[in-house]
Amino acid sequence: MDPWSPEWFLRSAERRGPAISGTIGLAEPLDERPRNAEPQGRVSERVPVELGAGLRRAGAHGVAIHVLDLSTHGFRAETHMELHEGADVWLRLPGLEACKAKVAWARGYVIGCAFERPLHPAVLEMVVGKARDA
Repeated sequence: MDPWSPEWFLRSAERRGPAISGTIGLAEPLDERPRNAEPQGRVSERVPVELGAGLRRAGAHGVAIHVLDLSTHGFRAETHMELHEGADVWLRLPGLEACKAKVAWARGYVIGCAFERPLHPAVLEMVVGKARDA
């Protein structure tokens, strides 16, 4: 199996609803948004997705992962790799070059990562749109 393959298979017992969910739209300017609408401790809002991608640590081979949500500034994913806070990783989303990120937190085999360079909002919209169409 190609370690960068975007295919990801879930056991049926783990599936919790539709394959892709969420919405993408233009957010209101920050000064016009209600205070309680801000994501807690986040720079940008997450978009829930179920998306296969590739992940690689420095000096290691890439492996297939399951992206659970995505934003312009980071992502949350399930992986069988044991990763620790502060580790540098490269995420390869379908159709894009690998993006460098840093593991912000890890709980078991679920990780949250922050991109070194944020995704352009149009790129985020394209990735989520392709996932919805798949």
